[in-house]
Amino acid sequence: MTAAENASLVCLGSASLRSLRESLERALGDQAAPLLQEVGYASGPEIYQSFKSWLHTRADVADPSELDASFLGSMVSEFFQEKGWGTVTIEQLGDAVLAIDTDDWAEAGTDTSATTPSCHLTTGLFAAFMTELAGEVMAVMQVECMACGDDRCRFLAGSPTALDRVFEAMMEGRPYTEPLASSP
Repeated sequence: MTAAENASLVCLGSASLRSLRESLERALGDQAAPLLQEVGYASGPEIYQSFKSWLHTRADVADPSELDASFLGSMVSEFFQEKGWGTVTIEQLGDAVLAIDTDDWAEAGTDTSATTPSCHLTTGLFAAFMTELAGEVMAVMQVECMACGDDRCRFLAGSPTALDRVFEAMMEGRPYTEPLASSP
């Protein structure tokens, strides 16, 4: 990573990140989620550029598209773990959606009193990061969250159309996995 690229990034502790989210949620209620997602989305391109630089030094690959696809998930996981976010696994769900899973994510914390998934900043960050990585618009939706008592945080990444189908299924009380089996 060049000095200029490094200068554009700052370090924020996980406790501070969770405190920011909790404070905004107390002050703004439901309005906090889209604001945090916007902040995450704004940070995604810089995080992606940091990943590209890190990948170049780690695997001597100038662009993630040059990396063998079988190694991409482990490299993304190693990058986020080194940066203090936590480990991730990436898995294909159906034809049109990826699952990004983590059981030690910095934003989730250990308080399990949330009633809805609450890694809002991460949702925006992953949307921008995955858009940069894929070279096309990717939407991200969190469907499981450790802050809600789930064993992991699970984010789905895919086209906006594919995730609209997932959202509709969830609003109808169906499992989020149901529309993934029939995704075009």
